[in-house]
This record gives sequence, structure tokens and C-alpha cells, in this order.
Amino acid sequence: MRHAFSGEGFVLSCPVTATGNSPVREIRKRGNIPLVLQEDVVVELKRSDMLESWRSTCALGRQKADDMIKTAASRINSALEDEDCCDIGELACDVTAFFLLAVRQKGMDVSQAARFCTLAWHDAADEHLSIARY
Repeated sequence: MRHAFSGEGFVLSCPVTATGNSPVREIRKRGNIPLVLQEDVVVELKRSDMLESWRSTCALGRQKADDMIKTAASRINSALEDEDCCDIGELACDVTAFFLLAVRQKGMDVSQAARFCTLAWHDAADEHLSIARY
């Protein structure tokens, strides 16, 4: 799975549509949010779960949120490094947590981000989190 991003890090997108056999279109039809890790992993986030989790994310203190995003990013990186030992359920939770924490950290509107955004995490960079598109 690592091939889509060079170095230590990853890209997480919330696309509007997709080509080929990607389930993104069907997820959008159901009114839910597709989160695509690299190009290989698609997580479906129910809109109701997103709103509930968003409230919890906003209630976190800044330091706790910073610690949590680093932990989620580390676990995602580990899953990308060793996909044979990856627990897909745990990865889905980490991807969802990372998305919500990243949106909060960057001060983005969660509803807008859920419509379309691309986030990148770079372990080696001074600023680990960047927004590629929003």
C-alpha cells in the first residue's frame, strides 16, 4: 500500500467521485462519506457517526487532540508498512479519527471537508499535516 506516497507518511482523501470499481460513488449515493487512504483502502463514514464524533473531537483539549492525531498517524503508517498484519477494523477507526482530528487541527469546516478534501501527513516534515485540496 505504501507505493502511492514516498517516504514516511500518507495521503487521505475524501473524494466527490471516483473512476473504475471504486465504491466511492455508492457510498455518496447512500449519503455517507468516503475516506480513501492512499489509493487502496476505502472507509465508509456514516454521516450520523461523523456528526457525533465531530462533537467529541471538538470537545478535546488542544494537547489531547495533538497527541491523538500523532497516534492515529503512527498506527496508519504501521498498517501501511505491514498490510499482512493489519486489522482493517482498527485501521478504519484510525482513518476516521485522523480525518476528524486533522479537520479540527486545520480549522476546516467539517461539512465542507466531508464533501471534498485531501490531507497529507509527512512524518519528516516540520509541519506534519498539510491540506492538498479543500
